[in-house]
Amino acid sequence: MTTTAHVENLLYGGRTLVGYTEEGERVAGWAEVAFESIRAINHLTLHVPIPAPTADRILGDLKGVGHLLPQALEQLARGLQASLEAFDVYDHRRDPGESVAEAIGLLCRAARKAADRGQLLEDAQAAISEQGYHQLDDASPQVPREWCAWTPRSHSH
Repeated sequence: MTTTAHVENLLYGGRTLVGYTEEGERVAGWAEVAFESIRAINHLTLHVPIPAPTADRILGDLKGVGHLLPQALEQLARGLQASLEAFDVYDHRRDPGESVAEAIGLLCRAARKAADRGQLLEDAQAAISEQGYHQLDDASPQVPREWCAWTPRSHSH
């Protein structure tokens, strides 16, 4: 076995991958932040009209997720494979190499599908990129009050 840095403790932008500080304090890790971001978009877009310029900006960011997710999944697959040599790995159900091989196959499939979705999001953005809307007056469109009542819940996935 080789000496390996604990990837779960590596920081990027003040966050780690799995959501704990070096002191063991719980914070949202990057994957959790991504999950909560999509969850918030789901809630905020549930029953409201979304003008094309707003959708264009949202799609511009989401297409990036679709384009970057394949790289993250491929790197997770390579990291899993490397973990078999770097750590004393065990699996309660079967040979660790078999479970890692299965996970790698599934991650590769997910990466291909994510790349397709990134392109579809980019195409959707292009389809509405020239669209706008006319303001009839200074007021914003009226949204029913119950549509605005959403508040984030803490970790109720």
